[in-house]
Formats: sequence, structure tokens, C-alpha cells
Amino acid sequence: MTAVAHPPVVHTAASPAARVPGPRPARLAGNVADGPVARAAAARAVVVCGPAGTGKTHLLDEVAALHRRAGLTVLDARTEDPDAVTGPFVLVVDDAHRATAEVADRVRRALRSPRARVVLASRPWPRPAALTALLADVAAEVPDDRHSVVLGHVDRARVEEWARACLGPAATPALADAVHARTGGLPALVHGLLSALARRPGRVDLRVVPEKMRAQLSADLDALDERTRALVHAVAAGAPLDDDVLGGLLDVPLEQVADLIAAARATGLVLADGRVVPVAQEVLLATTPADVTRRTRRRLLGLLVERGEEPVGLARGLAADRVRDPRAAALLERHADAALGADPALAGELLSAAVDTGAPVACLSARRAQAAALTGDLDGAVRWADAALADPLAPDRARAAGVLAAVLARRGLLGRAAELCRLAGPEHAGSAALALLATGHPDEAARLVAAARAGTSGAPTMLSVSEDLMAEGITCSLRSGTDAADPVPAALSTLTRAAALLEPVGRTALLVDTPAALSALVALQCGELTVAESVLQRAVDTDLGGRPARPRHLLLLAWIAMLAGRMARARELMAEAQAVEGGALEPRDELFLQALEVGLARRSSDVPALVRAWVRAREAVVRHPVDLFTLLPLGELVVAAARLRDGDRLRSHLTEAQALLARLGDPQLWATPLHWSGAQAAIITDDPAALRPHAAALVAAARTSPHAATLAEAGRTWLHVLTDEIDPPAVVAAAEALGAAGLGWDGSRLAGQAAARVTDARARSILLACARTLVDPADGDAPGESGEDAPPAAPVATGTLSERERQVARLVVEGRTYREIGGRLYISAKTVEHHVSRMRQRLGAGTRSDLLARLRAELAEGA
Repeated sequence: MTAVAHPPVVHTAASPAARVPGPRPARLAGNVADGPVARAAAARAVVVCGPAGTGKTHLLDEVAALHRRAGLTVLDARTEDPDAVTGPFVLVVDDAHRATAEVADRVRRALRSPRARVVLASRPWPRPAALTALLADVAAEVPDDRHSVVLGHVDRARVEEWARACLGPAATPALADAVHARTGGLPALVHGLLSALARRPGRVDLRVVPEKMRAQLSADLDALDERTRALVHAVAAGAPLDDDVLGGLLDVPLEQVADLIAAARATGLVLADGRVVPVAQEVLLATTPADVTRRTRRRLLGLLVERGEEPVGLARGLAADRVRDPRAAALLERHADAALGADPALAGELLSAAVDTGAPVACLSARRAQAAALTGDLDGAVRWADAALADPLAPDRARAAGVLAAVLARRGLLGRAAELCRLAGPEHAGSAALALLATGHPDEAARLVAAARAGTSGAPTMLSVSEDLMAEGITCSLRSGTDAADPVPAALSTLTRAAALLEPVGRTALLVDTPAALSALVALQCGELTVAESVLQRAVDTDLGGRPARPRHLLLLAWIAMLAGRMARARELMAEAQAVEGGALEPRDELFLQALEVGLARRSSDVPALVRAWVRAREAVVRHPVDLFTLLPLGELVVAAARLRDGDRLRSHLTEAQALLARLGDPQLWATPLHWSGAQAAIITDDPAALRPHAAALVAAARTSPHAATLAEAGRTWLHVLTDEIDPPAVVAAAEALGAAGLGWDGSRLAGQAAARVTDARARSILLACARTLVDPADGDAPGESGEDAPPAAPVATGTLSERERQVARLVVEGRTYREIGGRLYISAKTVEHHVSRMRQRLGAGTRSDLLARLRAELAEGA
């Protein structure tokens, strides 16, 4: 018989062995009748082949119904004899693979009769000799008048088509995807699942097998012969469709395994890719005793490991069932080690699974701590690392110490981190020295590094070399500069080299601090914002330090944006940093975040926001001790404290910072920004006496530091402004120098305050123009919009004041309150406020200082 090629045809009902009860949509049946049924009806012999559940019986029913409508008698070959019929008839043979000799004889007689048509359906397996002979007879008797239909699993497009026919608008693409994935496209199961959805729309959870489908699948699985069911169960438990593996697993001779696989495929429950249909797999595993499944999986794991395979999924399945197996534990541990460098989250899962299969907890604690730290679970990292360190017999204690040191550094405990780095071994001497330097112990750090170098015998790693370079770079930054040798370029060069060296392995390196962050801090201390931004952006792009370091890098980038006047960008980076950890930052990062909040509020002169930020910042300061790497936020908070007249609260922290710097030899690079912050605080409180010592320190540092020289000149200029000794060209020069040093907002404020105090209109105009050019006008949060602390806005069109407004203006300039002005002019304080508001609007004044300056100018012109 020559087979007629047709695309696979699928139906909504199946043979009795896999039929799922439920309503069949009329449109679904129509689709079938319009396709292969109509084509098959004209042939004298129709042969249908397909696994169970693909719709053979339903197709036979459709063909029989079509012939009945045409007036032909339809006979069932299993129960009716065609010789008893006198007219044209159709002989239907279902499950031909089970046909007896009597049924085969009836088919042969029908084939020889010109009055008969034969419709025969069978599974592809088994293929007994009687069926093979019968199909040969069909080919011989009607060589040119036969039709073949091959049925199978359907694709997603057909499932979506049926879903639309059954469920209407509720049949979304996502639902079709889910139905196809759960049923593997086996028509009987697709129909059963869609029927369940149709009966209870919106109330069927596709993740759960419907009860009727579960019962039917259980019955179908129970109907399988013992060896076929055992094979399907083995595949459901994780076995591949491999003759050698299945033969050893089922104790079946190799030559019989192929027949068993064919029998399993004929059930329709085993897909072409070797998987068991998901819903059938769930039912089969649920109805098989758990101990049987565990034994199967353990034996399978042994067979696969002996063949040199790495069945990680199978080992994880055993772990999920709490099956203790040393081979599974070793396999999971091995793969966890490999995943630590690429996927720490996966490594943590595998290590946990290894413990569940019997691996000793103590042996894995340090690696579990490392995986937890790299995924951001620092609390978990502390627990596991502490467990490893508490057990003197635990292996890998050095690793646990390194992990704990990195976590404690983020929590502000650098002194403890230094001790742990020592415990981690001489290869971490650089990190230990770095922690010691940050806490003010340079001599101890130098001795530690020297001892480590003298005792090191093995080859250095990229990580250990990078740690050494970080310690060297910070040590260099602590030296006092001379005319011949400025320490800043050498420090930056060393630290950037450390960052570049760490990039290939830096994603999974746990460090006290990253070389990129340290490079940025050094660059920020000396006004090199471009350098700082470049090295930080590269660190973010390359994921240097992995997830634990990402908030730090982003917050330092936000700090640069704030100093440069890009306030909106700063807030974007702050939000991104918080998103990394889900909003809860570690103390070191939280301190920087809150200092940024304070700095942004102060620069926008948003007093309510500043007060709120200050309350949170005070908590952050308490949680994090003073160290070298947190002087930057401390300086910002000192200025904010002065703005809020709450400077006493930080007095102890300032004392501690000064003591730290003294122990380090008062390094100019790190001390200069703190003196600048003190100068700013004195400026805000209008306290020339408090400004003088900071200005003197800046002048002393200016001899060897260009950046300090810029700040010293700015401090000297501020002092003159506060004492009303204003030299406009000098103010402009100092303000522009601050802008060039990355302190544009500070320069703008210097020029703005000078403009508010100067009496010459032309000088005021020049100073206001300078103030505006030093900030980014495109940034929505640029200073100069409002508040007393912001630089004044550039002049806008002015208007002539009325006589009453002039009277009010004179009293405002004199410093009178609204109530006092009202009493002098016999008007209410509310009316005075109304006059001031109108004058502010007409003169284009953005701040109180700006308003006072413009009122002085108006009164001077009208005098």
C-alpha cells in the first residue's frame, strides 16, 4: 500500500484507553469533519495510525457517521459478520493491533467484496505479525484506492485554535501556551483541560491537574503492562530515553529496550524529546510510592555517574526529596564550586541541596557564606561565615574570614575586618592593611604588608595583587606632597591599575572596598570629578565587585552629579542604588545615601526636606563609626548641621575625624575637604572667627596642593564677603576656580552671596551672571531656584516700585519683620506679606538674598 501523505490530524476525543470525558465543542468537530474525514470517506480502505489519545476512535466515529448519512451500513468488525449484510457496507476496525484471527478474517473478506469499505485504526506499537499481514493484505487488495491518516501530538497553534473554539474571548495566547506546555499537545489531554476550563471558567488553576483528568490518567497508567509503566515511570523520574541506561535501570536485556521504548511512545504519554507529558508525569509520580521513586532515582544517578555524566537535575531532585546519597552530594558540591564564579545564586542553591543529600554542613559553610554575600544576602553570609569560624575543625575557615571581613566593612566595622583579613591568610594582607589605614593605624599596616611579602611563597593571584595595590595607593595618598612629588597622581594611577587588574575576576571578588570606589574617593578629595566619574562608570559597566559593590559605585556617581549641579541625575542614581538592595542599604552605603539626601535638600534650599533628611542622617551617622573613607559624607553633614543650627550634634564625630587624621599624619589630600566643609559651616553661620582656622589650614596646604590652593583662595574670598570687603573681580575668579575644581554649586553660591551684599549695580550684575553660569540651567534641581542658601537667580525684567512698595522695601532692607513693618505703616502683616510677594515677582527675585539685593538697587536708583 502506498501511503498518502497528509499533515498530522488531531481531534478532541481519543481512543478508550486515553479518553477524557467532557463536552466536545461543535465547531471543534466541524474542523475535523471538514478535513481528513471528508477525504477519507471516498477511499475503499482507510488506515489510521497514532498513539493513544491522538483521536483514532473519534476519527473512526466521524467516518462511520458520514457513511451512515450516505445510506451505507456500518459494521463493527469485532462483533458483526459482513457476510450477513446484502447491500453496501463499511467495516470499522478499532485497535487493530489487538485484532484476533477472526476479526482479521472478516477484514480480508470485506476487502475482497466490491460492496465493502474498510476503516482500520491501530497504534504504532505493538505491531504483531497478524497486523503486519493484515496491512499487507490491504495494500494488495486495494493498491490504488486507500487512504492513510497519521495522528500525533499537536503544535501550539492548533491548541490555540481549539481554545478559541472552546472558550471564546477567554482563550488568550498565554492560556494556549500554558495548555500546550502542560499537555504536551496530546489531543485527549488538551480536550480534557479545555473542557475543565469551559465548565469552570476562571476557576481552574492550570498548575493543578483537574480531578477528572487525574482519575482518568491514573486509570490509563494502571492499565499499562508492568514493564511499560516501569519505563514511563523511570523517564518521569529523570531517566533519558537511552537503551543502555534504561536496560540497566529496569534489568531488561538490551535487545528488549527498544520495544519497551516504542510501547511507551505508543501510549502518547512520552513526547518526541524524551519527556513524559507534564500532567501525566505529575500523576504518575504522585500515584507511585515515594520509596519506589527514590530507589529509581538513586539507581539512575549511580548509572549516569558511572558513565561519566553529570546529572545535576537528578541530584537536585534527590535533594528535594531529602534522599541522602554521597554521589549526589559530591556532584552538587562540585557544580556549586564551578558556579561560584559565574552564578552565585545558583551556587547557593546547589550547596543547600548538597547538604540536603548528606554533605556535612561544616564543610560547606564558608562557601555558602560566599554565595550569600555575592547575591546580597549579607545576613545569611554572616550566619554561615560565623558558623565556619566558630568551628575550629571546619575546613575553609580562611574563606569564611574573608567573606565576613567584606561584610563587616560595609557595616562600618573596619577594625574587626582587619583582624579577619589577617585570619584569611597572607594573600589578603592588602585588604587588612587597607582596613588598618582607614582606621588610622599606618605603622601596623606597613608591618603587616612587609611580613606578608616576606612570608609569601606561592604565586600571587590577581585578587591578591589588586588588594596589595589598593593598600599601596591609599598609603601613597596619605603622604604630604612636595613641589617635586605630588602624591595624588601616583595614588590615582595605582588605584586605577588595581581596578583594571581586578576586572576579569572582580564580579565575584569580595573586598573590604573596591579599587574603583577608592580611586573615586581620592579623585573627589582633590576635585578631579572627571577622573572619578570615569573610573566609577567603568566599574558599573563591568560589574566590578558584583552586586554587593554596585550600590557603592552608584552612590559615588550620585555624589559627583550633586557636586556638578546635576541634581536630577543624582536622584536617579540614588534610586538605582536603593533598587539593588530592595531599598535597605548597609550602614556604609546608607550613610552616603543620607548625606546625599541632605546635600540635595540643602542645595535646593528645601528646608522641610532638609529637616527630614537631617533626622535620618543623624541615625546613619550613629550606625557607622568615623573612618577615612567616610570623611566625605561627614563633611557634607557638618555643613547641613550649621545650616540647621545643630552643629553640636556632630562635634564628637568631628573630634574623632581630626584624631584619625592626626594618627595618619594629617594628610593634606584627606584633610583639605574637611577643612573646606568647616569653612562652609562658618560661612553659613556668618561666623568669621570660626572660618579663620579652616582658612589658615587651607592656606598651609595650598603650598603643595593646587586643589587646596583653590579652596584656600575661595575661603579667603568668603571671609572678605562676610566682612563686606567685596572685590567683585576676585570673587568672580574664586567662584570660577571652584567651578573648575568640580564645586560649581559652591562657586555659584559665593558669587550670589557677594551680589547680595554689594551696593554697586554694575558689580552686582557681573556677580549674578557669574553665579548663573556656574550651575546647570537645564537641570530641574539646579540651585538658584529658591531659599536663602541658594545662589541668586539671574536678573529678569524689573518693574518700577510704587510709593507704598518703596516704603515697605526700605523697612525690609533694614531687617524689619512683617509685623514691625505693619505697625510702622499702619497696615496688617498680611498686607506687608502681599507687598513683598508682588515685589519678588515683579523684580524676578528667586531667593531672599536676591530680593534684598534687588531692593537695594531699586532704592538706590530712585534716591
